[in-house]
Amino acid sequence: TPQTTALGTLGKALAEYLVNIEPVQQLIVLRTGAGQAQLLAIAIDRSRLPEVVGTLAGDDTILVIARDARNALAVVKRLKELAN
Repeated sequence: TPQTTALGTLGKALAEYLVNIEPVQQLIVLRTGAGQAQLLAIAIDRSRLPEVVGTLAGDDTILVIARDARNALAVVKRLKELAN
């Protein structure tokens, strides 16, 4: 299914680009290598995780906005699982 494909792509992108992940309230800060944040943010957006409202990407940092702090922790757990 398209959702399964998007999650597989997200897992590969996380494994390749993710350097650090840190939740702050309902926000999640992801660090990547230089120039990789937008690629990872696109993969997050395309995966359509229900807990995620949206993403903002710079050069090496992504801000993921979750619905609330509890959902942010669930997203962190899921992203870590997908990265492995």
